[in-house]
Amino acid sequence: MAKPKRNEPCYCGSGLKYKKCHMRADQELERERREAVAAVRFLRQDLVDFAEDERFASAFAQALQQYWNGYYTLETADEMSEYEAQRFVDWFVFDYGLDEGAGGRNERLIETYRQERGDDLSSVQQEVIEQWLDAAPSDAYILTDYKGQTLHLQGFLSGDEVEVYEPAGRGNVDIGDVILARVLPVQDHLELSGGAAYLPQDEIADLREKLEAARATDAEAYPNATHDDFLRRHNHLLIHHALEQAERKGRPPVSRLAEA
Repeated sequence: MAKPKRNEPCYCGSGLKYKKCHMRADQELERERREAVAAVRFLRQDLVDFAEDERFASAFAQALQQYWNGYYTLETADEMSEYEAQRFVDWFVFDYGLDEGAGGRNERLIETYRQERGDDLSSVQQEVIEQWLDAAPSDAYILTDYKGQTLHLQGFLSGDEVEVYEPAGRGNVDIGDVILARVLPVQDHLELSGGAAYLPQDEIADLREKLEAARATDAEAYPNATHDDFLRRHNHLLIHHALEQAERKGRPPVSRLAEA
């Protein structure tokens, strides 16, 4: 909604001029919005830079193999497309376990980042990183409906419903297709993070059976694990399934093979 000019009546109907009523409050809200946008932009890039630290090189190499099921290695990592690199780094930062602790609890790179750099962040940046620490792992979501830039999603296994703002809209995704993505809080709404992938309905195939079998096996080793715990250990299977389906359809599963 366009705000009135300083000397025009306030939109709230108080009868006061805008400058004597809601103008300062609106200016403060806009300042907070700009700070939040800047904090999100900064943290996205700073987390990528942090992930490139030499001490994570071994974990990075292992994670590449695990996530891409051997299609990319440290030697071919620079052949990832920008889209693939965004998706992988997002998973490496938010989900990949650097070291396994008690009960299969792995410290994630984002947790290491918060411990080491948290005190140097602004208060707004700290608020954002705390929200992201609690964000759900990358998951599979069914697109159930959409309106403009708002997507209505349902967890493929959990059945949980979420409403997500996506600046590009639904793109090529149709209702009933499955989106492979992380849902992150950004200001007062949720967005998809790190370059989502999607499965058309005819490529969902046996994904549910694969995930349920993996969850049953995981429960034997970690009987007290939550759904999020399970996903962080096994959500790379979502990408493995997408790669397998691409091969079955005769498409190059990764960008470097398309250019071969």
